[in-house]
Amino acid sequence: MRNLMYVLAFVALLVSSCAHKNEEIEQLKKANADLRQQLALRNDEMNSFMESFNEIEENLARIRATEKIIAKQTGSGELQGNRLETVKSDIQAIDDLMKQNRETIASLSSKLKSAKGENKELSRMITNLEKMVAQKDEEIVSLVAQLENLNVEVQNLYTSVTDLKQETAEKSAVIDTQDKALHTAYYIIGNEKELKEKEIIVTKGGIIGLGKVEKLRQDFPTDLFTEIDIREKNIFTIDAKKVNLLTQHPSDSYLIRKNDDKRYYSFEITNPEQFWKASKYMVLVLD
Repeated sequence: MRNLMYVLAFVALLVSSCAHKNEEIEQLKKANADLRQQLALRNDEMNSFMESFNEIEENLARIRATEKIIAKQTGSGELQGNRLETVKSDIQAIDDLMKQNRETIASLSSKLKSAKGENKELSRMITNLEKMVAQKDEEIVSLVAQLENLNVEVQNLYTSVTDLKQETAEKSAVIDTQDKALHTAYYIIGNEKELKEKEIIVTKGGIIGLGKVEKLRQDFPTDLFTEIDIREKNIFTIDAKKVNLLTQHPSDSYLIRKNDDKRYYSFEITNPEQFWKASKYMVLVLD
């Protein structure tokens, strides 16, 4: 009876060991399948990268061939008729190929960022392609400029030139806007009654008109002021017995001229930079 129990125990142990080994074998098979799938995906990914690399290199080779054709066309006298149209068509074709190159490189960079793991070799290859395309772009821009010197209007056919012109125009517009804002100021001149009616100034203090003080309203309406370029207008004609400059400006940055009749006839800004530094608004109250 005891021997039978030993036999049964041994059989149970053997069965358990076999089941455990079968489980390990299944796990190994699954891991192996996963690894092969990863390798297959990686190979597909690498093949996709290589196809894109080859496509860019082929495009660059076609561009170089087209450049030689253009050089031959332009090297034999004035461009007219079919030759002129051929050159324009070639520039358009080059532009299309360069657009493809830029789009492909952008796609490669995006794929590389989303790819699992770091691949320095692919990153290096993409960087080299970017440099090659950028260099070729500079060469084509130069070629377009040469054609323009021959009165061949192709600037608008090459994207980089068009983009550069637009970028330059936009930068110029921004600079002009900033320059105008920097040199723009506003002024208003009038007697006390006029400026009070326009709610530019208020009168405070005083008894029966004596000792009153004219002050600038804190929320005065700016739309009633006249806009000027401080580089162009620095002299303001006036006619008054008294002149009160309500806005704050350095006293040594302006002059108020008086004639023989002791009437003020001119307000002159002698140092525009200092005068307008404290305030871009000027309010003159005349009496």
